Amino acid sequence: MKLAIENAVVWDGEQVVEPASIRIEDGRLVGIGPDASGRFAADERIDAAGKLAIPGLINAHTHLYSSLARGMSLPGYAPQSFTQILEQLWWRLDKALDDSAVATSALVGAMEAARCGVTALIDHHASPNAIPGSLDRVRSAVCGRVGLRASLCYETSDRDGAERARLGIEENARFLATLDPRDSLCSGHFGLHASLTLSDRTLESAAASLPDEAGIHIHVAEGPEDEPQCVKRHGVRIIPRLDRFGLLRPRSILAHCLHVDAVEKDAIAERNAIVVHNPRSNMNNAVGAFDLDGVLDRGIVTGLGTDGLGANMLAELFTAGLAQRQARQDALVGTFAQLDRLLFRSNPTIVERIFGVRVGRLAPGAPADIAVLDYAAPTPLDGANILGHLLFGVAVHALRVTDLFVSGRPILRNGAFVELDEREEYAHAREEAQRLWKRIA
Repeated sequence: MKLAIENAVVWDGEQVVEPASIRIEDGRLVGIGPDASGRFAADERIDAAGKLAIPGLINAHTHLYSSLARGMSLPGYAPQSFTQILEQLWWRLDKALDDSAVATSALVGAMEAARCGVTALIDHHASPNAIPGSLDRVRSAVCGRVGLRASLCYETSDRDGAERARLGIEENARFLATLDPRDSLCSGHFGLHASLTLSDRTLESAAASLPDEAGIHIHVAEGPEDEPQCVKRHGVRIIPRLDRFGLLRPRSILAHCLHVDAVEKDAIAERNAIVVHNPRSNMNNAVGAFDLDGVLDRGIVTGLGTDGLGANMLAELFTAGLAQRQARQDALVGTFAQLDRLLFRSNPTIVERIFGVRVGRLAPGAPADIAVLDYAAPTPLDGANILGHLLFGVAVHALRVTDLFVSGRPILRNGAFVELDEREEYAHAREEAQRLWKRIA
């Protein structure tokens, strides 16, 4: 299949070319530039005049299982702490998920990610009463039906008893064993919830089941109570506790890390583990401010995720800057350079570590992961000010993704899904959500 995207403003991740054409052949970019398409025959040509083509976006930490929670009202919901938010909302929701709801929530979440220009996501799944085979259902929905890249895991936890902890470990190990290293569309982690719901016995068992090349995906010091609880129960803070079991690895994703101290940051840097910041979720849960300077200055690969609170990575990035300025009462922090590093440098690095493919740049030989946005700049646009347009133009006004490609496979064309009936899928999702809400105790 030979495809040409013509007449676009193209940001390749480094510079802006305008007007430009992109040549795609067999899922890869083979040419980009002002005259890239005029010299070859194409099976299809897309006129992208008035549009902006950028590298596909990456969500480095999300929860697709929460997709059917929108608009849900739970009686008695009045949390006084972060742990109570989990107990009164998310742990009630995940217990009510059955096989059908798992598949539907994954499909809807992936569709909404695609509509936000996301071509790769790293998911953290939980369904305590539907554990075996759950990651296969998520993979089928996200990678198969929608066509996005995804790294998946199951959220192992002791909060629902030893038997479900064992099933969580088995599901992670089983799923990791099914992965084909040649498959650049699907990968996996070994999922763990958080230190506060994991016993030493479960961590020991997880470590014993973890393949040498794999990493964990875990929440770290998200709520202010996490670290004191860990010290009281285990005698150490969270990062040294994880390190005891050999879980800090180059492919390990440590989500949040709001309350880790300087010694813990040093240990993360030494082990070359990954941190993922989730600003909108943190602000929504009122759990604290992220030390962006502290992690970036140590050279820690620090990505950006939504934690399941939507899929709009450009809005997430915009919020990341605002959150830094508000927390420190300084309009000069949360710089464009730092924000660029989160979404457009670190997130592609994370994908490369996990999937073994280089994304985040539109360059010859790279996988054709491309988002085409309906955006006509009202002011000059170039490589030096592209982030200003993405944040203060696209993010704060309207994100309209007209076309999306993953390894050259068209996911969206002219604003519509190529292989899915969105109206039909959403109608089914509304029915599924009603059944789910009725099951929540």
